[in-house]
Amino acid sequence: MPTVGAPAGWRHTGRARVADASHRILSAVRKRRAWARARRRAIRIIHDDLGLRPGQGLQTLLDTVAHERGRTITVQKLPLPSHISGFCVQGETEDTIVITANTSERQGLHVLLHEVYHLLSPGVANADPDAITACDVLEPHRVAEQMPSLPADVVREVLTRPVRLRTGYEEDEEWSAEVFATVGMLMLSLDDDGGHTAPLTSFANRRSGL
Repeated sequence: MPTVGAPAGWRHTGRARVADASHRILSAVRKRRAWARARRRAIRIIHDDLGLRPGQGLQTLLDTVAHERGRTITVQKLPLPSHISGFCVQGETEDTIVITANTSERQGLHVLLHEVYHLLSPGVANADPDAITACDVLEPHRVAEQMPSLPADVVREVLTRPVRLRTGYEEDEEWSAEVFATVGMLMLSLDDDGGHTAPLTSFANRRSGL
């Protein structure tokens, strides 16, 4: 499509521009539909599967997930590399969630919910045995030093078992976890179950048991 008076580089580009605009519109529609599906799934998990109601606290969520899985959940807050905001590890008898100490309270709670989603996803149990471990991205002795309250076998599992890292959102599983965390932040109370403001530190270094 000729463009009178336009620079040479702009000429005969009309069809390409229309095609590019159509692609961007279609991509936006698909993302919106995917968001809607992920949002419905998140609400179903929180409301139907876990039986939680709007306004219930995060501790109730952790206790409920621990009960559903029949396993203790330990939450730790540790310094992590700048490109990693959190990860979860499924051990033999309990699960561990590690959240970076280099974040705000609100973002830390978002990371916590993100990792809870991974524990509820079958993908964690079927993790690739060749997947990276915490030892690949952290200094083992520093992790062990900062987890003195945990049994030695739990620390060993955190360091050696496959981990799910929160480093980006390209994969469908990671994106779904982000939607779950966003919905959880809206549905659940950011206070503790007694109605008092509960910073992330109140959930870190805590074990939610059966």
